[in-house]
Amino acid sequence: MTASKVKNAETLLVEQNTKIEAIKNVLRSNPTVKSIPSILPVKGLDVSQTGAGVGKRIHPFFKTSVEHTGLDLLASLGAQVVATADGVVQDITKTGDKGRGNVLTIAHQNGYITKYAHLGDILVRKGQPVKQGAIVARVGNSGLSFAPHLHYEVLHNGDIMDPVDYFFADLSPEEYREMKVIAMSSGQSLD
Repeated sequence: MTASKVKNAETLLVEQNTKIEAIKNVLRSNPTVKSIPSILPVKGLDVSQTGAGVGKRIHPFFKTSVEHTGLDLLASLGAQVVATADGVVQDITKTGDKGRGNVLTIAHQNGYITKYAHLGDILVRKGQPVKQGAIVARVGNSGLSFAPHLHYEVLHNGDIMDPVDYFFADLSPEEYREMKVIAMSSGQSLD
């Protein structure tokens, strides 16, 4: 590649990143967007902490192929879990060492529901309104969980969605690609 082509590519990249940041700023200021789950659910999460995504995965305890309905995000016990969109706490389930353990479900506008599983402390109550970015729980290791992590789900009109596709307010295009590759290539879930 010639020096002028490299310079042109670098200029295009800078322009693209500037446009992406401008779009992010518009999205952040739009109240409708705040009701769409569009931020990472764990404060301070690094893309490298991505685990198994949606799809067939090997269950860590039963060693069988099962449908994994969310995204595993590795985090330390007690890490802050935030609401990914404005909404209302729909349900809190505590099953101890069974299934998904402590689960928080938040209903959002336009048919969106988010679920946060394997939690430690849940800091909100059923019926409570929450704002995007509000701390709602702490990462735990409850239920059938192989290690401390957050199992995070996005549903739209009852359909399971890939949560990675909804982190547009927090991820650069490069981070999105990296997270998508990690989530798709992880063969075993943590739950």
